[in-house]
Amino acid sequence: MRILLIDDDEGIVKILSKSLQQGGHDVFSSNTGADGQAKCEALKPDLVLLDLHLPDMLGTEVLAKLNGRSDPASVVVITGAGTVDTAVSAMKMGAEDYLEKPVALEKLKVVVAKIEEKRGLKKEVESLRKQQREMYRKDYLFLSDPEMQKLYSEIEQVAGQEKVGVLILGETGTGKEHIARLIHTLSPRSSRPFVELHCGSLPETILESELFGYEPGAFTDAKRQKPGLFEEGQGGTVFLDEIGELTPSVQMKLLKVLEQKTIRRLGGNREIALDVRIVAATHRDLEKEVKEGRFRSDLYYRLNVIPLQVPALRERPGDVVQLANFFLQECCRAFNKKLGLLPDDLLEALKGYSWPGNVRELKHVIERMVVTAKGNALSAKDLPKEVREGRSPKPSPQAARTKDSAEKENIQRALMETKDNRTKAAELLGITRKTLFNKMKKYSLE
Repeated sequence: MRILLIDDDEGIVKILSKSLQQGGHDVFSSNTGADGQAKCEALKPDLVLLDLHLPDMLGTEVLAKLNGRSDPASVVVITGAGTVDTAVSAMKMGAEDYLEKPVALEKLKVVVAKIEEKRGLKKEVESLRKQQREMYRKDYLFLSDPEMQKLYSEIEQVAGQEKVGVLILGETGTGKEHIARLIHTLSPRSSRPFVELHCGSLPETILESELFGYEPGAFTDAKRQKPGLFEEGQGGTVFLDEIGELTPSVQMKLLKVLEQKTIRRLGGNREIALDVRIVAATHRDLEKEVKEGRFRSDLYYRLNVIPLQVPALRERPGDVVQLANFFLQECCRAFNKKLGLLPDDLLEALKGYSWPGNVRELKHVIERMVVTAKGNALSAKDLPKEVREGRSPKPSPQAARTKDSAEKENIQRALMETKDNRTKAAELLGITRKTLFNKMKKYSLE
């Protein structure tokens, strides 16, 4: 390791330097705080042994400056006998450990060895994370369609803006979750958690407890304290998939989180500061949802700081072949199978299909063929009938009624929560009072 000694006692510096050099370390020294800071900038040491009493300034002042560097060195403070409290204060400021004068050389060796091991592990973890990032980039930045190349360029720009919210738009199955993970992986937050929640998969009460957590006794089954996803994602990224499915009540609470950057657990009375990046996604046209009163306009504008549009697979048929080959290799590894390249007639059939389920549907089709393959090659005959014939499955007869049912339910819930106060209900829904009256008339809710 490269070690810098900052101490004005020449005797101590000489003894410690000799011991550290015998341990195989490169040792440098400085006898003032100002000179020590300058040498830190020039030498970029791994470890600084810092006396707390220097002729020109306090050691704690130097420590504060060293901690402000982008890649700070580990710091061990050296203090005189009887001033352990000062050393403990220094450790609260970020020092790794402390040594009392006269410094016991055996203790010095133990402390230095511990820090060397810790820094070695940190470098190893950073190296693995870098490899992981590169693998992720290789796996998901390989498509050649111009629209996808443009999207990848936007992702790399957005990823570095770690405090800016992102709204990913696109049809179901286009890969919005992968885009969210890619943003996190390429961001400065990549070493922190990535947590995700599908907003349409849970009832409102469970959704709130998942997002915000709860205190014991908040509801019948709340036996112990439970942090929510926002807390679990501290320092990292929270991905809210299908955000267009949120109820008016949860929309309002999420807006408060975005504005105040705090949350309160259910049943709690303490505001908890948050440091998370929120990435949201939806297959819905949120502008239309806002106009029709199903989504709050103020929340929409908060989320839509940087919109990313993921094109449907049918709009980029050239990517179908690349994705099919990628999924073939992935599935063969997963199911321990060896299959030859996809034949031309099979690839032509894949390109001729409209893929209403987008990338997700393509992956499932390849997976199903690999799992059921009997020989060592696939053919067009192995494709599902609708793909082979180039026709999409008929939509569910209930699909056309889904939006109206959801809107009616949202209005009913808002009226119930506001005890039929229509002005407050309109405010909760993020629409005007006149729009609310028109919609109540449409759904016979007057």
